[in-house]
Amino acid sequence: MGISAISIFKDIPEDMIDMHFFLKHSLACAIISRVLCAYKNITQTEQLFVSGLLHDIGRLILYKYYPEQAKKILMRAESSKELLHQEEKKSIGCKHTDIGRDLLKKWRIPFSIENNVFYHHNPSGANNQVHATIVHLADIIAHSLEIGTSGEKFIPNFDHKAFDSLGLSPSCFDSVIRRAMHQLNAIEIFFK
Repeated sequence: MGISAISIFKDIPEDMIDMHFFLKHSLACAIISRVLCAYKNITQTEQLFVSGLLHDIGRLILYKYYPEQAKKILMRAESSKELLHQEEKKSIGCKHTDIGRDLLKKWRIPFSIENNVFYHHNPSGANNQVHATIVHLADIIAHSLEIGTSGEKFIPNFDHKAFDSLGLSPSCFDSVIRRAMHQLNAIEIFFK
């Protein structure tokens, strides 16, 4: 379902965003979210997989339907060294997370996924903070490892409060990253 949703946007021009890299970033977030769930013994692994896959879908709306504004946002964010979601808020008055939440509501996607997508940059504010924090961490890890891109040039801010409430030891990340990379490499054939 998530891949079908993203494929709706396959005709976005490459000078806006390379959809190959967007999908790779989205899949990395999905896989890392699922691995973090398994590490925490959370049973909703597929729900978190879909949340990770769709976390930046609001950006695709911007790229496809508002390309001129999106190009300006991308340029301003890079020159000001601001995160894209901060520049989105300044430039158009909302963030890709707002747009993603509205789209998922329209598609009648479960509220839990909508919540994770909306709060992935601010998981401390989420109804289910644990799940939103998992997507938040997956996004940060994917950016840190430079796996694909959603257009963001910088690593998103880390929500320390949300991470502390998750109760994960930082020592788990080596194992999480190895498992996620193994799974991502197994599906790498789809990118060629």
